[in-house]
Amino acid sequence: VAPGATLVPLARERGWVRVRLEGWVPERDVALSDTSVRTGVSAADLRADPVGSRGKTVRWSVQVLATQKADVLRRDLAPDETYLLARGPSEENALLYLVVPASLIATAKAIPELSQAMITARVRTGRSDLIGVPILDLVTITPKQ
Repeated sequence: VAPGATLVPLARERGWVRVRLEGWVPERDVALSDTSVRTGVSAADLRADPVGSRGKTVRWSVQVLATQKADVLRRDLAPDETYLLARGPSEENALLYLVVPASLIATAKAIPELSQAMITARVRTGRSDLIGVPILDLVTITPKQ
């Protein structure tokens, strides 16, 4: 806590004061408190158990390669569904399809190609029909500075 910060005392007990502090932190430093979010899962783990991984939530650092629209060859995606072609997570060199909901399209399109982003996403399938790429539905996406 920085000197001079405003603290609101909430309770006192045996020489301790419980306080509340309000402040600003970079969004990229804030993680979801949902304990079901998995950070230690790799794309290889998803591909190894495509059915069992369905519906799981992951938080990953990825590299955004391009914004795409689904075509008829992408059978696990709806026609014209917007997705990000990405690489990751972290240092893993796996291709990923990150399906972008309408509420995140502007944010996703503003992320420059070949830049890093932190995502939270729900697994649609661990291995797509055609080429075996994990498909995830984006919940959040934050560009890394």
